[in-house]
This record gives sequence, structure tokens and C-alpha cells, in this order.
Amino acid sequence: MIDKINAVNTVTSSRLESAKSEDRDGTAFSKLFGAALDNINATSDTVKIADKMAVDFAIGKIDNPEQLMIAQEKASLAINYTTQLTNKVLEVYKEIMRMQI
Repeated sequence: MIDKINAVNTVTSSRLESAKSEDRDGTAFSKLFGAALDNINATSDTVKIADKMAVDFAIGKIDNPEQLMIAQEKASLAINYTTQLTNKVLEVYKEIMRMQI
């Protein structure tokens, strides 16, 4: 389960790097946008895993609170990362809109 969470960053960063190296003919943006959507989906999956672990801990299926805390912290970090990424994208969009043509 933790391997799935760790794989999120490697997949996202490798897709972002490949999108940066593409030409500027629009395919780079579509790949970057796809990577951002994958990041959002991975964040959602991470939060779902943490929520499921919390329920399992509450009903006694998981007896190790450390696993629960690690999953919840990873979910929190994923949400913070996604929020910062969204804010940066909006900032860049606003900057582009202010450009004079």
C-alpha cells in the first residue's frame, strides 16, 4: 500500500519532465495537463487509502496506529502538494492573461 503512495511522486515527476522536453506545438501542454490530472487522481486515491485505513483502525482490523498515521500524513502532504500546484497553475494563467499581445 505504501508503495502505491510512493509511486505517485515518481510517475508525476517523470511525466512532467517528459512534457517539458516536448515541442511547443500543443502536445506538451496536453501532456502536462494530463500529468496534472493524474496527480489529482493519485491524491484522491491516497486520501481514499488513508480514509479506509482510519475506518479499519476504528473497527479493529488494523492494530498498528503507526501505519494509520503514516497514511494520513502522506494524504495530507499529497493534498498540500496538489493545492500548491493548483495555485501555481492559476498564478501562471493569470500572468499569461495579463500579457499584452
